[in-house]
Amino acid sequence: MWLRIVLAGVVGGVVIFLVSFVTHGMFQLQSRTLLNIPDSSSFTENLKERALKPGFYIYPDMPTGQDRYDTEKMAEASKRFESGPTGLLLVARGGNDPMLEMLGKEFVTNLLSALLAAWIVGLAGADVGFGRRWLAVMAIGLIAWLSLAASYGIWYRFPHDFIHEEAICAIAEWSIAGLAIAAIARRPPVIGQPLPV
Repeated sequence: MWLRIVLAGVVGGVVIFLVSFVTHGMFQLQSRTLLNIPDSSSFTENLKERALKPGFYIYPDMPTGQDRYDTEKMAEASKRFESGPTGLLLVARGGNDPMLEMLGKEFVTNLLSALLAAWIVGLAGADVGFGRRWLAVMAIGLIAWLSLAASYGIWYRFPHDFIHEEAICAIAEWSIAGLAIAAIARRPPVIGQPLPV
């Protein structure tokens, strides 16, 4: 059974990686929702002057540490948020990661995700048919989207277009990979029992 799980995970990981290439690379899902900052050169120069370290920043600034328990400071922060603008700023380290390194890391995350999905599907009894195994893999993909991307839309106010396109990507990746995982990660039938439908 473990061989089937590993094989299902590897095939599923490859499928997720390839479908992700199609959705992100060819159809430009999500990246087409990103907007350019007008006059980005002056914005970039302003960031350089601030000498921000790589990190994830929020504005307007929020009280930190013990100040979070100060009702006046929290009320001031709420007023700043209400009046806007508000946002997040990701400052990445300088330079570009080599594309092959980034693709390799992406493939590893796809592979590990698919291996976990195959292991979960492999726990199902021999009486669980292909359709229910496929739905289980789909549910795993939707759980991942709901617990991460949808929450980013709620708490960090990621744009709806970005979140919706992430849902399309997740459904495409996990529904197609789910076909392979559900077909391979199945328990052999018990002798004398009919095959599940």
